[in-house]
Amino acid sequence: MKNGKNGYSMKDIADLIGVSKMRVYRTITKNHYKERYKVGQTLYFDETVKNLLKKELKGESVTDERNSEKNEYLVEELRDRVQSQQIQIVNLTKILDQSQQLQLMAENKIKQLESKTTDESSRNESLQTAPKTSDVDPLIAKDERGFWSRLFNRKN
Repeated sequence: MKNGKNGYSMKDIADLIGVSKMRVYRTITKNHYKERYKVGQTLYFDETVKNLLKKELKGESVTDERNSEKNEYLVEELRDRVQSQQIQIVNLTKILDQSQQLQLMAENKIKQLESKTTDESSRNESLQTAPKTSDVDPLIAKDERGFWSRLFNRKN
């Protein structure tokens, strides 16, 4: 299994761990592990790469620890976002309620003003009487004069 130059081929590592050669290859390329040397087309890796691959492929992965840390961070981040959005929802609900109350107050004031103006206009109409024919406005009578007499302020 071990080459004379103290290296492990992908097939040797796959046999030691008990997984397929393709899985070892994918793990090596995914993690960008470098070979120690190359003989022909066969790549040979040192003891540290073999141990890292063993941990990675047996489920004791270094990346699993990183992933769990990332997951915990993401969960905390999402909790913070949810909490801030809940606070925003509460604040927006309060603002909406205040807006509706102000709208209702404005509508009530408009109704009060409209009722006052209709009451005043009805009072004014009842107080005003139709003008009698004898009560002709002197200005209107003045206007019945001709143009030249109005211009030179002559009275008939």
